Amino acid sequence: MEPPRDTDGPVRQKAQVDAFIAEFVGSATWQATLAVLEGAFPGLGMAALSGRTGDVWQAIGGLDRAGAQKLGLPVWADPAGMVFDLSAHRGLGVPPRAARPRATRPYAGAFVIDTLDPLRYHRARGGPQGPGETPREVRAPEEDDTGVVIVADLTAAGGRVLDSVALWRFAGRVVTRTLHDPLRPETRVRARRALRALRRVVLVDPGLGLGLCLQIDVARTPRCLLAFGVDRTEVAEPRFVRL
Repeated sequence: MEPPRDTDGPVRQKAQVDAFIAEFVGSATWQATLAVLEGAFPGLGMAALSGRTGDVWQAIGGLDRAGAQKLGLPVWADPAGMVFDLSAHRGLGVPPRAARPRATRPYAGAFVIDTLDPLRYHRARGGPQGPGETPREVRAPEEDDTGVVIVADLTAAGGRVLDSVALWRFAGRVVTRTLHDPLRPETRVRARRALRALRRVVLVDPGLGLGLCLQIDVARTPRCLLAFGVDRTEVAEPRFVRL
């Protein structure tokens, strides 16, 4: 006898992705992402998206052939989210820096780690704001966070093909390397606490013009549910693709 088919699977998956996007777009992590993109892709009006979250939601496309073209590399789905093939870009990235990256906090509830050029791709305070919006309070670095935006060369993540687990492991290594100082044992606890608190991870590769957004659920399962591509040659908004 054949096992029963999970006919509700696609419905549940769509609901999961819908919930993630609704939570992500407009969150502190979203604001930090726009602050990073404003610095990484100047002149394209990324900051203006801060007050247009509804338009962004409506413009998000599905993962099909057209969606893959928007991202500029082969991409497909597996049970845990999106999978990306970076084969054509291996060996073309920026060599990793020897110095440990710095973590900064443009918004309460999210922080930024720049592994390529620390302190370049975001503002130290405030970031893009909507009309009439006052700057958010910046919390102390020791407090728990719920989101992180990491500027990195994704080809340095260690694999030709990157799935959700590989992306989460890479993000974990970056966060740990940034927050844990071997000469200060107390920072080990800080790094572990930050990792446990993470619910949203955004990886931005300015060289590839690519951003990958992960959800980390309460069971600590990572899922890449949303991605976006940015074309430097066009005065256009990021092209978002959802699972």
